[in-house]
Amino acid sequence: MRGEPRLVKTSGELETFQERKLRASLARSGASRPEIEHAVDAVRKRLHDGLTTDEVFRIARRALQKDRRPAAARYSLQRAIQELGPSGFPFERFVASLWEHEGWHVRLGVRLQGRLVRHEVDIDAARGGVRLLAECKFRALSDGKVDIKTALYVYARARDLLPTGFRQFWLVTNGRFTKDALAYSSGVGLRLLSWDHPKGDSLRERIDRSGLHPITVLSSLHKDECQQLLRKGYVLCTELQRARAAVDELRLSKPRERSLWEELDGLCGNEVAPVPEVELEPRAPAKRRRRRGRRGGRRRRKATAEAR
Repeated sequence: MRGEPRLVKTSGELETFQERKLRASLARSGASRPEIEHAVDAVRKRLHDGLTTDEVFRIARRALQKDRRPAAARYSLQRAIQELGPSGFPFERFVASLWEHEGWHVRLGVRLQGRLVRHEVDIDAARGGVRLLAECKFRALSDGKVDIKTALYVYARARDLLPTGFRQFWLVTNGRFTKDALAYSSGVGLRLLSWDHPKGDSLRERIDRSGLHPITVLSSLHKDECQQLLRKGYVLCTELQRARAAVDELRLSKPRERSLWEELDGLCGNEVAPVPEVELEPRAPAKRRRRRGRRGGRRRRKATAEAR
C-alpha cells in the first residue's frame, strides 16, 4: 500500500503529508465541518510527491476564501505574522498587545541600566507587582530557527539586568527554537515563547485565546497596502477597524472597501483592543459658528463702504 505523498518544506526538507494536521489547522481557523471537508478535498485533488507546503496552504486558503474570508484569514495566521517584517518592530508591538490583553502594563524599546552597561529592552511589562522583560526575535520563514548562540546572548543580558528587579526574562520568536536552545534555557531559567512552544501556552495558542489578529491576515488588502499601514503604526485589526481615515487613504475601490469592512467585522467581532498608554486631555466643546451666506456678507460690506 502506497503511503502519503512527500511535501517540500520552505527549508527544502521533505515531510509526509498529514491530513490530521491540515484538518486541525482548518478547525482552529473557525471553519465549519463542511468547509473543512471542501478544503481537504481541494488539497487531495492536487496532492502529489514534490508539492510544496506553500502550495498546500494556498489551495486550502482559496477553498476557504470562496465562502468565509475571516476563516481564511485565521488559517493564514502564521504566514501573516511572517509578513510583519522586514523590520522586527511590528512583531514586537504585536507580542506586546498579547501581554496587554492579559492585563499587563507594557512599554516598548526601553533603555535600562544593568550592573555593567545600559541595554535597550524590546518589552518591559508589569502587573500586580511582577515585572517581566522580553527580547523578540522576528523570523521571516516558518522554519526560521533561534539557536543556542541567541539564547546565550540573551541570558547574558538578563544576568546584567538583574538589578532592575525583574521576575521573568523572556525570549520570544515567531519561528522555532533549536534543541540546544531549549535545553540550555530550561537549565538556566530563561523563559521561551515560540510558535509551538511551550505546549499549551505557545504563541499560536496565546493568539487563539486573545482573538487578536495582525492586519497582515486580511485577504482584502494587498501586501504593499499592509506595509503602508504598518509604517503608519497600525498592527492590529482592531486598530484598523477604528481608523476609517487610514482606510480612506488607501483609495480602495468600493467593492474592495466593502469586503475589507466585512472581513474586519468577521475577524474582530466583540474583541477589545488593548487600551492605549497615552492619556488624552478632554477637549473643550467647540463653539458653534453662525454661517453667513455670500450675498448677505457682500451687502453688509457694501453698506459699510457707502457709510464711510
